[in-house]
Amino acid sequence: MLERWNSQVLHHCHHGLLCDNLNIYGFFLNKLIVMSLPNVFSIDFSQTLNSLIFFTLTSALIAIFTRGKRERIVEAYVIVGFLVTFILSINQSSSISLNGPVKIYSSQYQIISSQIFVDQLSIYIASIFVFIGLMSSIFSVNYIEERKREYYPLLIAMVTGMVGVVFSGDFVTLFIFWEMMSLTAYVLVAFFYNRWEAVEASFKYLIMSTAGTASILFGLSLLYGMVGTLSFTSLAEILRTNQFQNNAWTYLSIALMIGGFGVNAAMAPFHSWLPDAHPAAPSPVSAMLSGVVIKTGVYVMYRILTLVFPLSLFNWQTGLILFSIITMIIGNTLAMLQNDIKRLLAFSSIAHIGYIVFGLSIGTVAGLAGGLLHILNHASMKALLFLSAGALIHTVKVRDLDMLSGIGRRMPITVTCLSIGAFSLAGVPGLNSFVSEFQIITAAIDAKLYLFAAIMIFNVLLGAAYYLRVVQILFIRPPTDVSQKAKEASPIMIAPLIILSILAITIGVFPGPFVETVKNIAVSIST
Repeated sequence: MLERWNSQVLHHCHHGLLCDNLNIYGFFLNKLIVMSLPNVFSIDFSQTLNSLIFFTLTSALIAIFTRGKRERIVEAYVIVGFLVTFILSINQSSSISLNGPVKIYSSQYQIISSQIFVDQLSIYIASIFVFIGLMSSIFSVNYIEERKREYYPLLIAMVTGMVGVVFSGDFVTLFIFWEMMSLTAYVLVAFFYNRWEAVEASFKYLIMSTAGTASILFGLSLLYGMVGTLSFTSLAEILRTNQFQNNAWTYLSIALMIGGFGVNAAMAPFHSWLPDAHPAAPSPVSAMLSGVVIKTGVYVMYRILTLVFPLSLFNWQTGLILFSIITMIIGNTLAMLQNDIKRLLAFSSIAHIGYIVFGLSIGTVAGLAGGLLHILNHASMKALLFLSAGALIHTVKVRDLDMLSGIGRRMPITVTCLSIGAFSLAGVPGLNSFVSEFQIITAAIDAKLYLFAAIMIFNVLLGAAYYLRVVQILFIRPPTDVSQKAKEASPIMIAPLIILSILAITIGVFPGPFVETVKNIAVSIST
């Protein structure tokens, strides 16, 4: 059997085309899935992930038997799946707050078994992922006009992979779900495969993500060679012993994993795939990529750098601060130079990843809380911006800001929602992002990181400059021939925009419950 496997792989390797490379990748993944099926179906993934897995598998089955107008069945089914899962995630969050974390092992040998670990951090991030997935799926009803039976199962499968990552209690389980997320993301970026831009962007994403994955695997191999386990809790216990502190191999594994997960998070200098992927992908997919997919890399950094490699034992702070500062400067500087609205939003996402990573690198409860709150705020506001931009592009078929001049007069609701998202990420008081950005800056000042706090303030002002420019172009400048032909987006496209806008105002005006939630999470992961 092994010989037949090798011969099939060699047969594929003789071809140099992208599709053949993807066939090989898919071939190995297929083998991995087949070998893993007995273990997978013997594990309880907890209610939120159970729901996603169920809807992912059944939506794919329904898609096989629906064609033409019946594709709407898949569309409605996946939206219902997201809604049910979001309700379950809120319920599970309440349960975990009362009863503590959920730990599920695939076998009695806990140190080596696959593990599902759901704590306050996991369910908080998972709820954000599912919520943004729900908003994007509703918006897609009128945006995606063809191949719905392919699009919707891929969308929910991508969210399943992301939630699986945050529910993983060991690196092996995490890696399996990570690959599920990555493969579906590649396909969704290239969803409009008849356009060369989409194929090129997906290929670039594939190459860079593969390099990041190789870096992660090398770091994990070093850890496993030193410790003999990849369970988060076991690693945390063993690495606290003196022999692993100030150990060059330990720091090399930290560097390799931060670099690998930093590719997914679009942290500079690993960010170059993101500005290409956003313009090429459908706007709801751009909302997912920028809103939540890049947050999976950030989540893993929060998890491993607080649990496995705590700052009290491992000195990674200075290096991570430098990464975050470079990321925010590059993101904001390049965003100011863009005239393509989706590329501008993509570079802005890079900058805000810098803010979130800076919150982590501060290392205090206040810094962690600020970073965690900004994950929610940036995810919701970047989804709002990309969906709003998608409504504009869907109407007039252009992305150039000069061509979109004055379109706010023809699409007032859409552009008003876009403006709320822009003002929020610009740090305007009374909107949600101001709360988290202020929290991160004050945490840096409290930690006596005055220079870096000043750099972040400067970057927030840079962000305000280009976001105000966008609003000024869309609302105040005279309309062009293109923008005069625009008409307001359909109600089903506007609905997610209004929900996200209300969320921005609610958190901005009543931040107390949200701040309290993230502080509790920060305390739980920093002790």
